[in-house]
Amino acid sequence: MKVILLGCGWLGQQLLPVLQQEGHQLLLTRQSEAGLAELPQGVPAQVLSLPLSLPHSSTVLQQFQQAVVICAITPGWRKQSGAGYLDSLNSLVRLMQAAESLACIHFSSTGAYSGLSGEVDEQSQLLLTDAKAQLLYQGEQLLQQALPTCTLRLGGLFGPGRHPGNFLRNDVLTDPDAPVNMVHSSDVIEAVRVILQQQAWPGLYNLCCPDFVSRKQFYAKARALLQRNALNDGNTTDSQRRVVAKRIQQQLPFQYRYPSALQALEDRS
Repeated sequence: MKVILLGCGWLGQQLLPVLQQEGHQLLLTRQSEAGLAELPQGVPAQVLSLPLSLPHSSTVLQQFQQAVVICAITPGWRKQSGAGYLDSLNSLVRLMQAAESLACIHFSSTGAYSGLSGEVDEQSQLLLTDAKAQLLYQGEQLLQQALPTCTLRLGGLFGPGRHPGNFLRNDVLTDPDAPVNMVHSSDVIEAVRVILQQQAWPGLYNLCCPDFVSRKQFYAKARALLQRNALNDGNTTDSQRRVVAKRIQQQLPFQYRYPSALQALEDRS
């Protein structure tokens, strides 16, 4: 299958060897020449900076024709409040439609549930008055309405080179008793492998370690593994939520490698 890894960053580079092993025809893209230089040698790669100028070149149209596009563009919420995200996705939609791309796998975020409390799942009504939830939902809709799209709402990502013991900037933990909604990168990679194998589009799935673990349990262990200072309990807020992420196991031949986020902390790969 022809697969384009759009925005091949931290997660995409972990996904790459699995896709190679599965025998897919790959193309990697980054936003700049500097980003391109960070990619492994020997795999076709090129700069693709969104939003694209029109008209599309015949080369790009041919590359995207009948391809499955894995869209790993990040909203950039923390730094820019998502500025430019929807413009980039709109540009991508125009390209995929013009090229008659086969399908899309879109990395979204459980941030789509921002403002909600309690248990949430793929059928929960989103609070679209919340700016973050609105942005992520609009991005999902752009792709889902354009072509067959499997949307993955990812929990907080961790894995090789991204240790949660380094996530907190001070020694105070808010909502210590609330659920931690995290997912290890290896489970995201396995989900993508299964989705490609099953051609499971359209679809919408949460990806998040399904077992309950409190934020206090998780971050205490993460900090201890790095021999960092213990945390102090901070304020408790009203917006505590647990992301339920079992649908993907019920509908696809997928099993979490790490049902528990505590177990995933021990991963050394």
